[in-house]
Amino acid sequence: MRTRKTGPDDIPALKALWKQAFGDTDAEIDSFFKTVYPEATGFCAEEDGAVIAMLFALPLTLAHGEETQKAAYLYAVATDEAFRGRGVCRALMEFAERTLRKHYVSCLLLVPETEKLASYYETMGYARQDSCTMQTLRADAPQGAAAVVTPQGAAAVVTPQEYAGLRETLLFDVPHTRYSKAQLDYAAEDLDFYRLEQGYALGCAAVRRAGQIVEELLPDARMLPALAAALGAGQYPVKTPGHGTMNCMAKWLDAEKQTAPIWLAFDFD
Repeated sequence: MRTRKTGPDDIPALKALWKQAFGDTDAEIDSFFKTVYPEATGFCAEEDGAVIAMLFALPLTLAHGEETQKAAYLYAVATDEAFRGRGVCRALMEFAERTLRKHYVSCLLLVPETEKLASYYETMGYARQDSCTMQTLRADAPQGAAAVVTPQGAAAVVTPQEYAGLRETLLFDVPHTRYSKAQLDYAAEDLDFYRLEQGYALGCAAVRRAGQIVEELLPDARMLPALAAALGAGQYPVKTPGHGTMNCMAKWLDAEKQTAPIWLAFDFD
């Protein structure tokens, strides 16, 4: 077995492994390779010329106040089912880590799908980032249009780029990830982005359409009534920056730059 970076010729094999591991549709897989893959660094393990494992390092910026540093989000980590349990994933992640260190990446981030995987990543030095507060939004307002104004507040759909600007303002004092335009466009295939007004307070929210999960509500629960105006009646899981619930996992490659628990917000399900 050998580990290496991926190239354009590997894309068909990477797509096939993706489909086996995650069961996504061809359209969903194609979207990643068209939108995000060009700016990512792909890594794979191969045996006898066949790709048997993969992962993609998506470039991120960690921001806290005026300080920024390079990070990478390890995404779509997968091993061919015929090669699992042989240490292939660990070897590939170690290779990716060594490579990313050479590019002055300070921190690696990932989102484990299960508790078992979270425990596995802990054995490789990843720490849980308990930077999330989970709440339940009860929305009783009728379903709104693109912009809705109620006595509780206002909600308007915005573009991913407009959302990014609002987000940076609201998270200035919180250690957080900053997404690229390609990553935001990719996320927008599953998320709706809102600008929120509650009295004189300004906020924003990212809502996953499948199940209407509020992946990010900023700055805090004070904006719940404004978001309720757009979502309509029902109860919704809501994530806000805080403490108590794991938001992601992180491994610091440069310990001197380690900061407080990181707010990742939405991942790319």
